[in-house]
Amino acid sequence: MIEQLIETGRRIVASGIAKGWAGNLSARYRGNFIITRSGADLGNLEQSDIVFIRPQTSQLSLQARRPSSELSLHLAIYKEHPDTQVVIHVHSPQSIAFGLLGMGLPALTPDFYRYVGALVPVLPFIPPTTQELATAVAQALSDSSAVLLQNHGVVVIGESVSQALLRLNLLEEQAGIYMAALAAGTPRQLWDADLEKLDELLSRKQNRNA
Repeated sequence: MIEQLIETGRRIVASGIAKGWAGNLSARYRGNFIITRSGADLGNLEQSDIVFIRPQTSQLSLQARRPSSELSLHLAIYKEHPDTQVVIHVHSPQSIAFGLLGMGLPALTPDFYRYVGALVPVLPFIPPTTQELATAVAQALSDSSAVLLQNHGVVVIGESVSQALLRLNLLEEQAGIYMAALAAGTPRQLWDADLEKLDELLSRKQNRNA
């Protein structure tokens, strides 16, 4: 899992989704947690940039590195969502830009609906690193696999590294698509009737593969 987290950071930066220092990553690990250290460059992570966390005994790190200042946010999510194995928080530009509009990001494509959901909510601005933000994000993720943080960034969760990274990529892409369409007119989202048809299609595919 450590190597997967390191590779995820490199892929996020290489794709242009975030600058090296603009975010933090974490995962469940051997009954506890790992998280990137404070100030870590996501594009050049090494094992020494990964901090081991035991919530019951505070920080455990052979390197004595300070964990990300958003540690409380990550731990709140894991506590509220037992199935979550990975948390990605980055300051991705397209998602930040869309979040400034103050509205949630609806599904525009079948892939987005299938892998992310019908709607990614937006949280009004809450100062970073605060317990207030941690609590609000954990609650918002009860109905979504991602959340936009107004004037801040995005948080994405997953049951695996690959799932969380896929959701992040789709979210950033979708935010850009929506704003491009918005500049030309009124974007058409997938409405309830469309989502019902997609649900039926996915259900048929799952039954065939069962």
